[in-house]
Amino acid sequence: MKLTETKVKRHTVYNGSFIQVYEDDILLPNDRPAKRVVVDHVGAAAILPLTHDHRVVLVRQYRYAIGKESLEIPAGKKDFRGEPGLACAVRELEEETGYRAKTIKKLTAFYTAIGFSNELIELYVGTDCEPVEKPLEKDSDEFVETVILPFNEALEMVKKGLIQDAKTVIALSGLSVLQASPYSDKNER
Repeated sequence: MKLTETKVKRHTVYNGSFIQVYEDDILLPNDRPAKRVVVDHVGAAAILPLTHDHRVVLVRQYRYAIGKESLEIPAGKKDFRGEPGLACAVRELEEETGYRAKTIKKLTAFYTAIGFSNELIELYVGTDCEPVEKPLEKDSDEFVETVILPFNEALEMVKKGLIQDAKTVIALSGLSVLQASPYSDKNER
């Protein structure tokens, strides 16, 4: 069965610094015409920072699009197309929290809104995170508060719907199901 949609013509709706919005004329698999709106995103990285004593370093910030504060793992857009996700994650961790991880491993990568956007977030986990003496400066338009919670408490906030940010839900839930994880319920003190 043919599933591929074919782009016929692209119309630029918006051209910004890290996203472009297009309205495409396409042909469906049955050769009928249709339209698709596409948000082309530069890409992003996020990191789940864990301290040596099984706590999670999160940031609380106001998110204008939803009109309220959100509790999240540190993350940010890549500075340029092709920037390595690891470099972005390391930078965002230090800028947003003032922490640095001793060890970082890639957990996964995922598309945030596959129905209309190609934004891909590379997700890392950083362990043995500690504050640095002179951290990188926050972006001038970034106002965040660092929040440190026991891993299980953060996971419980996900279950209760108190943490709703997708990258944070994926990071906390994903790590909790890894049976070999030192941060799973059975090993938390």
